[in-house]
Amino acid sequence: MYRDIIAKTLVGKGKLNQLIEKKIKLEEFVSKLLGCWVINLSYETKKEKDDVIIEGSFDIQLWYAFENDRKSQVYVEKVDFKETIKMFYRDYRIYDEESFIKVYVNTYPKCSKMEIVDGEVNLVIEGVYYIDCFQDALLQVNCLDEYVEDVSLDEEIVMNVNPNYIETNKQKE
Repeated sequence: MYRDIIAKTLVGKGKLNQLIEKKIKLEEFVSKLLGCWVINLSYETKKEKDDVIIEGSFDIQLWYAFENDRKSQVYVEKVDFKETIKMFYRDYRIYDEESFIKVYVNTYPKCSKMEIVDGEVNLVIEGVYYIDCFQDALLQVNCLDEYVEDVSLDEEIVMNVNPNYIETNKQKE
């Protein structure tokens, strides 16, 4: 026998492989790139039709050397992004149109490549996000009418209790 229940369940999934290429023109002539950090990730999500939009920002901190490696400095810039994710949905009968979006940041944005080309610094920033969409849906659950115990309580006690427990422990002492 099947019964219908309404439960908040996972109805859709999506994945975002973020790839941002950034070109930075600095005032000084850069002689060497020393490091790049991507920090302060923040984002918000909203659902539009069947897609999910992630809108957010992060900070880039680029450490570089100039004047023939005699001085160093850190360049800081806030980068805004807006990404649309195509979601893949299961075929459920949806009870309520209100949805709850959960984002899992699998790989926080990081600088995967940096190079100096014609006096400009080229950065490649990568990140991976997984998106889940939850909604109230009508599910069919198989319910058994007749429940048959495998073993009764008396049989389970007989199988699991050692009647010689006390005698065995006395002999060990």
